[in-house]
Parts: sequence; C-alpha cells; structure tokens
Amino acid sequence: MTDADVRRRPQQERSKSRVEAILDVALALVAEQGSEALAMREVARRAGVQISSIYQYFPSKTAIIRELATRNLERVRLLLHDQIEQLLEENDGEPSVAQAVNRMVDAYFAHYRDQPDAVAVWGGAQGNHGLRELDAKDNRRTAEFLATALTQVLSLPPSDGLFALALLVTEVTGAAVRLALSVESPLRERIIEHHKIMLTATLEAFRHAGATP
Repeated sequence: MTDADVRRRPQQERSKSRVEAILDVALALVAEQGSEALAMREVARRAGVQISSIYQYFPSKTAIIRELATRNLERVRLLLHDQIEQLLEENDGEPSVAQAVNRMVDAYFAHYRDQPDAVAVWGGAQGNHGLRELDAKDNRRTAEFLATALTQVLSLPPSDGLFALALLVTEVTGAAVRLALSVESPLRERIIEHHKIMLTATLEAFRHAGATP
C-alpha cells in the first residue's frame, strides 16, 4: 500500500490481520457484485469490524480497489517471471518462439480464467481513470523483464525496438484476454489461439528483420 492510499500503516500482527480480513471481504464482494457496488459499510459488516476501523487504513473504496489490484498485478508479474525462468531452463535457454508465446499466453489466460475475483478486480481497475494508470505502469514493468527474455528467445541484442515490442505484446495480450473472457466457450479459446498465432508471427518477423544485415 502506498502512503497516498492508507491513513495508517498496520504495524502489529493484530492490525495486519484486521487489514487482511477487510481485504478478503472486499475481494469477495467485488467478485459478487462488481467494484461499483462495493460499499464500505457492507465491508465492515461482513468483516465484523467498525466502519471507523476500515477508514483507519483505507480512506475510500477506491483505495481498497487499488490495493486489491496492486496485489493481483504483482501476482501476475511473478507468475510470468517464473514461467519465463522455467521455460528457459527447460529448453537450455533457447525455447522456440512458439513455445515462449504458448507458455506465457496460456499462463496469463489461465490466471484470470480460473480466478473470477481477479477478473472482477481487474475490471474495476480498468473502469477507474486513476487505477488505469496503475495498470499502465505495471505493463511497463512487465515489458522490462519480457524484453530481457526476448533477447534470448529471439537471439537479438537489447534495443529500444525490442522493448517497444515487449510493451506491445503485454498490452495486446491483456486486451485479448479481456475479450476472450467476455465471450463463451469455445469462442474464447479460439480467440486465445488466434492471438498466439499472431504473436508468434509478429515475433518471428521481428527476429528475421533484426537478423538481416
């Protein structure tokens, strides 16, 4: 939590447990009703605390949504980082472009497909102008380590062009997953497969162009 998002930082274990209980309840409510319907009084009632206790830590429901979104984005970034490391290790540092694309997109899609609460928080952040900035900053951080991985996958040196490509991949994959999750199966799976085909072709073309003298 940032200083701007909290009135008071929990120091004691009891206070930390109270904050976690508040966030757990808020996450369940967002999953049930959506972020727009989140009410501080209902969070207090379900968490079994006084509403004043919530305001000690979170000045508004937007601050709660921000903390939930931050935690989700951190989990996703760690997931992708771990997937990249495993992929490189399993393939002696030289996975094919298709292997890299399939691993990353499948992991990203599965995270949101299997966790409706994460989808709800993600949607709430996307619907708030201030929180969209949080998502944009996270995409840049993801693109930074993705660009490093692409230097190995594509056998190319670091460059501004490679970072731009990594940022584009991050942004369009987020958009593709949001679209896929908004429709029914098997259409959603077909969207993901088409997205992977497009990404693979784009990365292969970039590698070919980069390798051309």
